[in-house]
Amino acid sequence: MIIRADDRGLMLIRQTEHARLCGEMARSWGNEHFEPVEPLERVAWAAAEHDNGWAEWEEAPRLNPETRRPCTYTDIPIDQHQEIYRRGIGRAIAHDRYAGLLVSLHGSLLYSRFRSGQPGAQDFLEEQRSVQRRLVDAMRADPALRSFCEEPRLSTNRDLVFGWDTLSLFLCHGAAWLDYLELPADYHGRRVRVAVERRKEGWILDPYPFRTTPLVLSAAALRTERTRFAGESELREALDASTKAGLDFVIEAAED
Repeated sequence: MIIRADDRGLMLIRQTEHARLCGEMARSWGNEHFEPVEPLERVAWAAAEHDNGWAEWEEAPRLNPETRRPCTYTDIPIDQHQEIYRRGIGRAIAHDRYAGLLVSLHGSLLYSRFRSGQPGAQDFLEEQRSVQRRLVDAMRADPALRSFCEEPRLSTNRDLVFGWDTLSLFLCHGAAWLDYLELPADYHGRRVRVAVERRKEGWILDPYPFRTTPLVLSAAALRTERTRFAGESELREALDASTKAGLDFVIEAAED
C-alpha cells in the first residue's frame, strides 16, 4: 500500500492500482528514441500484474505498530512480503510463462537491491533463481518464446518493468527520490539517463520515452480523515468509512 498524507488526512493507493499504471506505461512506450516493447502483450501484462499478490492483503491491511498507519510496501514484515510475492509470481506463471518469468525477475531485483540483508532474503533469491532457470529452459524449447529469453532481451524487459515500477511509485507518492532514471532504450544494450522533474502541472521526462505527449494517467485511491490508528479495529472502521478519490498524472516531454 502507498500512503500520501496531506492536510485532509491520508490518501491510500493499492499496490495493484500502482501496478496497473505500469501496464499503461508499457503499452504507451516507444518512439524515435526508444524501441517499442517486445513481446508487448506479455511484458505489459507482467508490468500491470507484478503486484497482484497484494490483492488479498490489501482487502484487510495490517497496521504498522510504530507508525500507527497501514503497513506499506517498504515496512511490511519480510515474511508477509515473501508470501505476497510468491503468490503473485505463481499467478503470473499460471497466466503466461514469460510474464511469470518477468515478475519473478522483478521480485529478485527488488530483493537483491533493497532487502538482501534481511532474514530469509537469500533463501527467497535462491528459490526464485531456480524458478527462473526452470522457466527459461522450458521456453527455450518454444520457437515463439526462445529469442525473448536470450540476453540482452530478457534483462532489458526486466529493467523496463523495474523502470515503469519506479516511475509509477514517483507518481503515486507525488515525489521523486531520484532526479533521473537509467532506462533501456533498445534491445541491444543501449541505456539512456532520463531526467525526471516534478512540476506543479505534472511531470517532465527528458528524453521523453512514450509514444504520445502528454501521457495522462489516473489512479483510484481511498481517502480517510484519520492519520493515525490506535489498533487494527480502528483502521478497519476508518477504511470502511473512507471515500473514493482519484489522482490524475500528466507526463510530458521537455520543451525544445
